[in-house]
Amino acid sequence: MNVVQLKEQLKGIYVLAITPFTEDGSAIDEAALARNINHYIEAGAHGVVVGGTYAEYPSMTVEERKTLFRYAVKAVAGRVPLLCCTAASGTEEAIMLTKAAKEYGASGVMVTPPYVSEVRPADIAYHFQLLNDAVDFPIFIYNSASIGVHLSPEEIKGLADLSNVAGVKQGATDLHALVRTQAYSGEKIAVMCGSDGLALGAIASGLAGCTSTNANFMTSEFVSLYEEVKAGRNEEAIRRYYSWQPIRELAKKYGQPAMVKAALEVVGLPSGPVRAPFRSLDETAKAEIRQTLKEVGIIS
Repeated sequence: MNVVQLKEQLKGIYVLAITPFTEDGSAIDEAALARNINHYIEAGAHGVVVGGTYAEYPSMTVEERKTLFRYAVKAVAGRVPLLCCTAASGTEEAIMLTKAAKEYGASGVMVTPPYVSEVRPADIAYHFQLLNDAVDFPIFIYNSASIGVHLSPEEIKGLADLSNVAGVKQGATDLHALVRTQAYSGEKIAVMCGSDGLALGAIASGLAGCTSTNANFMTSEFVSLYEEVKAGRNEEAIRRYYSWQPIRELAKKYGQPAMVKAALEVVGLPSGPVRAPFRSLDETAKAEIRQTLKEVGIIS
């Protein structure tokens, strides 16, 4: 897949897939990953992203990350676009992981700015320029709100000129920043919302779609929201979106990815423990999550 092809397909709902681990947390659970990916696709997801922040890549070795890419490519089997997160604070590591993702057959890569101490805007631009020039492969910029380095809409506009940049996951939690990013760069690249809490406003404002971690356990709900907005069924979309607020509160209370893995267990897609420094949730927390999912209508 080339950059033009991926840009055209960067729309709708992309599931930010968590990484299932075996029961003792020592290895990636390939069977659970394949099962989960099948679930996302069958529920209507337009794309899948593996190895992101809430997929616990900081706790994985380079070889584990490459193994995850291989497993995911096999599971997706070309049915929807697959993006592999090759974020790294060192440029050479990001290049190496990107080459691996291309070799295995992914559709593109998702990459954060480098997050070394005192990285400056010119350093970030240099990082992406080197990656762009080293590997002829589509790049989906990940403007994360959680790594301590955040790109402004103006900086994203500059990066959008790079030949391999197909889109951006705009993780800003300010709708105005998302709108400005769309205004500055939407003609060049696909701009997707990176925050569940802004999904409705972002899609209604003309962004291409939304990447979501909560979509792991409620994929069809996010797909329905997207379809309702695109069809102009705004009252339905508004009711659906605001009914999710208790789930968003749980994510804030327990943190991701622990809450998401617990919710996956509740909906019948057990995906193992989280790795340190995260801690898996206890039975009391799982009971609260189960009750909330019942009240919202995610499970019966």
